[in-house]
Amino acid sequence: VLQQEGPSTEGIFRRAAGGTELRELREALDCGADVDLGSQPVLLLAAILKVSDFLRSIPCKLLVTDLYEDWMAAMQKASREEKIWELRA
Repeated sequence: VLQQEGPSTEGIFRRAAGGTELRELREALDCGADVDLGSQPVLLLAAILKVSDFLRSIPCKLLVTDLYEDWMAAMQKASREEKIWELRA
């Protein structure tokens, strides 16, 4: 869901997800429950990554604003392989 919808979701890591839904999903994941992540809203999944401190522990910026146009152009490529190649470049 993050890979498919994330790049086109404005403010994905800035916008808040519902507090109750976030707490319930986090508790389910922490308990090892079988959770269908594919059916979860993209903002909720992004919030789970933020709450878990995974993204916050990365020492440098993940996506720099100077490369915004390049990131968006890469996502317009036709095939998955082309997208991956462009993003790596």
